[in-house]
Amino acid sequence: MAKIAISKATLGIVLLITIVISGIVSAAVSTQLRTGSQGLKGDKGDTGATGSTGATGPKGDPGSAGATGAAGVAGTAGATGATGSQGAQGPPGTTTVNSSSILYLDASINPTSITNVTITAPANGVVVVTLHIGYVQMYYNNSAGLYLGTSPTSPNWNNLDISYHGTNSTGPTNQWAFFDMTAQAAYPVTSGSKTTFYATAVKYLGPDNAPMYLGSIRLIAAFSAT
Repeated sequence: MAKIAISKATLGIVLLITIVISGIVSAAVSTQLRTGSQGLKGDKGDTGATGSTGATGPKGDPGSAGATGAAGVAGTAGATGATGSQGAQGPPGTTTVNSSSILYLDASINPTSITNVTITAPANGVVVVTLHIGYVQMYYNNSAGLYLGTSPTSPNWNNLDISYHGTNSTGPTNQWAFFDMTAQAAYPVTSGSKTTFYATAVKYLGPDNAPMYLGSIRLIAAFSAT
């Protein structure tokens, strides 16, 4: 067989023509494929899972407080309520006082009248009688007794109110003792009655005839209604 000699230039032209023809054929096929009928639409895919909630953002700063509004107008005063009925009147209390005073006296073993006061009761009540001796001066081994009552001595001494004070300490007859004394008693009275109250003194247990002095004496009678 005889060999056919082809030059490189001819081979290049042939190759170029082949490539061009292949491109034209490919383009025609592609165009035919693009213009074919549309296929059926595929089924819709399942909904994807919901994403987790994002972190909460920081809290904003509170706004500043608004200005205080002006005070409202004060309302008018309410009407005064009716006056209640008057309560019962209480007892008048201490309404009458009488008193007497003397400077001093000598007490003895015999009852010695001191002084007296009189009260006229303005109502039913009670009279409180108080006898105060500023000082008693006496020797040791002696005592003083004070009596209060509505008579100087009463039918018997047991009906009187008594206050007794003194000393039985052993000591010489010329050694003095000093103290003060008070006696007090209360007596019921009726309205309009006039009552005199008496104070009496007596010296007890005197070992001899030594004197006993009572000084700065005050007798007070105070009436109070009940």
